[in-house]
Amino acid sequence: MSDGTYPEGHSGGARVAPGWYPDPSGEAAERWWDGTGWTAQSREHSVLAQPLTRPAVLTNNLATAGLVLGVVALLVNTFLVVSIAALVLSVLGLNRAGQLVQAGYGPVGRGKAIAGIVLSLLGGAGTVLFKALLF
Repeated sequence: MSDGTYPEGHSGGARVAPGWYPDPSGEAAERWWDGTGWTAQSREHSVLAQPLTRPAVLTNNLATAGLVLGVVALLVNTFLVVSIAALVLSVLGLNRAGQLVQAGYGPVGRGKAIAGIVLSLLGGAGTVLFKALLF
């Protein structure tokens, strides 16, 4: 079936990789180019491969940040700033997890948010007790 034409966008100087290309005759949607010429194999649009897409990965960055700051609050919490920030971010993360559940997704980040809340409260209480003992 080689009629001397090359796949669209290619010239005769370079070797063209085998594959499905737009049919130069216009008879079918695509025709198979074997690397040297057109073959009799053709296919319509209905059998064209669909592009691969990845499913969206849902994350809850607020819950993760709250958890990380909750851990930091246990270690370094000079003026309760870290505990307060951890508490705020964790509550926002818990709210986000609730929104995701209402939208039909799983409770993404709910456990992290709850852990962040607990750690921020423990870090804050520990800081208050430590300062009370010092002064």
